[in-house]
Amino acid sequence: MLNNIDGNVAVLVNSCDKYSDIWPVFFQLFFKYWPDCPFPVFLGSNEKTYNDPRVTTLCVGPDKSWADSTQAMVAMLPATNILWFLDDYLLWDTVSTSKVTNLYERFLKLQANYLRMSPDGGSDQLKRIIDDKLLELLPGVEYRTSLDNAFWSREMLLNLLKTGESPWEMESAGSRRSDQFNGFYATRSNVFQRTNGLERGKWLRYNLPLLAREGIAIPIGHPVMSRSKEFTKTMRRYLKRSISPFRPVYRVLKGKSAH
Repeated sequence: MLNNIDGNVAVLVNSCDKYSDIWPVFFQLFFKYWPDCPFPVFLGSNEKTYNDPRVTTLCVGPDKSWADSTQAMVAMLPATNILWFLDDYLLWDTVSTSKVTNLYERFLKLQANYLRMSPDGGSDQLKRIIDDKLLELLPGVEYRTSLDNAFWSREMLLNLLKTGESPWEMESAGSRRSDQFNGFYATRSNVFQRTNGLERGKWLRYNLPLLAREGIAIPIGHPVMSRSKEFTKTMRRYLKRSISPFRPVYRVLKGKSAH
């Protein structure tokens, strides 16, 4: 197993004070399904702290924007590389520590800037197969800076974050900014078995059976999304994925027309 005593990599759970009610849910599942996580775990927040000896809270002060707060917490992180989590990435199955550490070793050998832990996002035409484990994400592919679980070079993440942006803007505009750099990769299968807990500040209804199985009650602070709203969002996501193979062509044509 990878020896982490040099502190070159750390888990960063990106969050803010208004989501502090979900921290106990996140960490209950995180440490249940990854009890032997070999990396130090940091939680980014504004002013609130999480009381758990396994977690170090990075307080960045009052919220300005998602990108500004993220820049501050990444700059505070005492590691040159990051294993990225969002605060509602809820694990639901055991994590293979050997698989994660092996991927981190690949990340280092490749001198990568980014290694996403899933193949999802963007057109397959702009993903180059390296071997049975990895894909290279070529310039122009959508979601090249997806905020899915990923190893990041701290320097590259700081370089691509733009003050004032939202997470959604980081995934779209940040991907375009990343096109000038090499070293972006993804795995060919999902490394973390997880679900997104919330969307736009509301608990996604399809997570309720998982939480019930774990004996977790929905904490007070964020409502559950209505069935009709969740169905509409699911259909929009399906349609968006259906047209995603054509978007790189649109980006190329749009770029040519701008000249």
